[in-house]
Amino acid sequence: MSKGPVAFVLSGGGNRGALEVGALQALFEHGLKPDILVGTSAGAMNAAFIATDPTLEGAYRLGELWKSIRREDVFPGNKLTMVWRLITGKDSLFPSDHLRRLVEKYIPPDKKRFGDLSVRLYITAANLNTATLYLFGEDPEALLVDAVMASAAQPITFPPVEYNGWQFVDGGVVANVPIEIAIEKGAKEIYAIDVSYGGQIEPRVQGLVNIGRRCITIMLYQHLLEDLEDAAANPEITLHHIKITAFSGLDPQDFSKTAEMIAEGKRVAEEYLRSPVPGYWPEIRPEIAIPSPPGSRPWRRKRKR
Repeated sequence: MSKGPVAFVLSGGGNRGALEVGALQALFEHGLKPDILVGTSAGAMNAAFIATDPTLEGAYRLGELWKSIRREDVFPGNKLTMVWRLITGKDSLFPSDHLRRLVEKYIPPDKKRFGDLSVRLYITAANLNTATLYLFGEDPEALLVDAVMASAAQPITFPPVEYNGWQFVDGGVVANVPIEIAIEKGAKEIYAIDVSYGGQIEPRVQGLVNIGRRCITIMLYQHLLEDLEDAAANPEITLHHIKITAFSGLDPQDFSKTAEMIAEGKRVAEEYLRSPVPGYWPEIRPEIAIPSPPGSRPWRRKRKR
């Protein structure tokens, strides 16, 4: 029995957001229902669609949506068009109009605004101009599609979203698992579905884009550890951290494994729910052992409890 409002927090993860869908199905099948939904990037899209129908049936419909997505629905063009956009000074490798059409297609016409929803939904995005995290969901007249697109505008991949004179990009740039938002909004029991970095070592990182992404991953991972520790140390909060690391090496543009990812997300969540351990998360260990350079060692923050 929950001691207060229940929140589902959905991380960013690109095409691996399909893993979250299976986890959501498991949560609903377990009899859990959210009072609050918080999402960023791919998690923002999942949270928005679930907010329009926060039921087990809605979670399965979301699964069918994911299974219908093809590469060209999100990433139009090919390598030549990507190169052309680069050399002609575009803001991204891909335009975002295809993704916007996809989001608009699946938002019910009577649930277009935050005020139309029966549960509280909060979506995060990063403001490029002010270098701060912005929160959508407090204005009942705001459109879901605008918030989702702002949160899903992954730098380099998609252009910043212009909204009310500001430029917004992927909320995962600041907080990829926005647990703090759920706490601020009054959640007492939090189910954080996390498909972000899972401890994988990259023996050698090469290429401008890969190096940039890896640097962001490092920063976000350290931020996540701090958020998890703060939430776990709060006696008023029950935190369930459902970490899903499968398909970590999947090409970000590959949508051929969606059904398998949904099944895996459901399996991991079901396993956790059979024996939940609130406030605990396993220490992430590298998948392969590489000797440290002479005179150095890995440093990890000590847990608060």
